[in-house]
Amino acid sequence: MTTQPIYAVIGVRHKGPSTFYVKRSLEMENYPGVWSLFSIRYRPEELLDPNDLQATGRIFERMSAERLGGVPVRVKEHLTEGASDENPMNQYVSLQLYEIDLPREPNLNPRYYTESDWLSPEEYEDRCAEQRCGLCLRLWSDYAWCMGITDRPFIPHTPHHAD
Repeated sequence: MTTQPIYAVIGVRHKGPSTFYVKRSLEMENYPGVWSLFSIRYRPEELLDPNDLQATGRIFERMSAERLGGVPVRVKEHLTEGASDENPMNQYVSLQLYEIDLPREPNLNPRYYTESDWLSPEEYEDRCAEQRCGLCLRLWSDYAWCMGITDRPFIPHTPHHAD
């Protein structure tokens, strides 16, 4: 059985080393109940160039309407990207990671996100020690560490993330 690749944009909202995380609903197909970053799938033809912030903005507008109660999302910049098929779904995933800003706290649609919180790297590790880590968190952890936002990587050790 061949499955279609997953293409998604990921939104990172941070203040210094603290990052705004959302807990995925148990209804979510991938990573249900996991603390994660904002995300939404897109079709490859919607985003031919990841640096096209206008095209990216349209995808985040859809995320806002569907998942964040219509709170405007300002896409600040493209941070990094990554792809992998090493995940619990055994499916190819291609992610584009963006720094975003919101003018106020989102009104989370519980079908997608049930909680949110600002967490330091240590708080994230404590809260998420037993969860499966996805590519989005690996990308953010590596980017934040390499750019000096944090002093070390901060993701839990999981079967899909080796030391």
